[in-house]
Amino acid sequence: MEMRIPLLKRCALFLLFLLIAQFSTSAFGQSYQSFLSTLEQVSKLRKFKFGPFWIFPTFHLKDIGYDDNVYFQREGDEQASDFTGTLSPGVSIYFIFRNRLLLSLRENPEYVFYFEQKRERRLNNTLSPEFKYLFLNRFVISGGYLNSNRRRRATSEFDVRANERMKSYTGRFFYETARQTSFGLSGAIRKISYEDITLPGEEIYLARALNRREKSGYFEFYYKVFSESFFFIKAGYTEYEFEHAQSSWRDSSSYQVYTGMRFPLLGRVRGTLSLGYKRLFPKTGGRTGFSGLVGNTGLDFRFWRLAVRLNYDRDCHFSYWTNNIFFNEDRYGAGISLYVMRFIRVDYSLSYGEAHYPEPMSVRMPDGSYEEITREDIYRVHSTGLVFRIIKDIGLGMAVSFWERDSNYFWENRKRMFIGGYVTYEF
Repeated sequence: MEMRIPLLKRCALFLLFLLIAQFSTSAFGQSYQSFLSTLEQVSKLRKFKFGPFWIFPTFHLKDIGYDDNVYFQREGDEQASDFTGTLSPGVSIYFIFRNRLLLSLRENPEYVFYFEQKRERRLNNTLSPEFKYLFLNRFVISGGYLNSNRRRRATSEFDVRANERMKSYTGRFFYETARQTSFGLSGAIRKISYEDITLPGEEIYLARALNRREKSGYFEFYYKVFSESFFFIKAGYTEYEFEHAQSSWRDSSSYQVYTGMRFPLLGRVRGTLSLGYKRLFPKTGGRTGFSGLVGNTGLDFRFWRLAVRLNYDRDCHFSYWTNNIFFNEDRYGAGISLYVMRFIRVDYSLSYGEAHYPEPMSVRMPDGSYEEITREDIYRVHSTGLVFRIIKDIGLGMAVSFWERDSNYFWENRKRMFIGGYVTYEF
């Protein structure tokens, strides 16, 4: 028997649909998910029901401990150390209407506390609504909106955290088969803005150098290989337009194509294998562009009492440093977790990265002379920890991490150690 909805509720739902439909980065992740798989994911996640809404709350405590170099200062400087902690509650709300319309809303406020460094205290927030609408049993139109306001290190080039404001609108039109194979078009507009960093001995005009608008369009194809694993191809074009006239020489465009496998959230193999090719063209003549391999891979293998993690990231990132439009960076990571007992886990991870700047520049050396260099940085991060199970998959962890950057530009050599604890929901 068909359910009848009162007129007032129909009007409220219609207004809610119009509100969400105005927003267009996905609440369900960066890659596309078929309408059916999205419904299945919601059914696995849902915890509480309030009227027609399914509610999934989260709560995270992280980075609770001691930071011996808050601002990533040089060894010769007076380094600022402090005690810190981050409280990050969140909620995801879902509404499903007749298995044809799915509305979602994700809200994640986050408070970062520092005991002495009051500048670093910050209330971050990320808001992300989305809609998906299935019609004619095969076509799906979706849109999403992201509003993020956070203080963070946007790239490895940042030594000091800076306020970053990001707004993006995304829309998709897809065709889906009964086996959840899907293909279609997507488009996005993203605006990114920063605050300037002004600290004693540290004045960096990030807003002037990096504020920009990005417009992109993609063709996407997803083919279901196993029960919940998908092969994908994603190809597109992006325009980068910088806000300030002083940075118009950074305006660029890029072509990129990615392919790989996306594995399920649950199972012995999790994560995404993604590799591709990217070519970035500066619009100002005489500037060096980028072309080559790019990747964004994170895999987690679980068997017996072991969990093994592998990561690889390669891309080019816009730079605020001197006369370089961008720097390209490779990051390799590996980690292992051993369950020595049912309630104790030992973790270790190693990350290695290299950053290369294409344009040479003249720098002043310690002896007062000037030398032309092409900057190259090497990053290393060692982390080890111990996690105790509290209940089910909830664990309390303690970790020590060592970060260092070695550069041929001596002024950028830095080190940092962090000792702290956290709560994990993936024991």
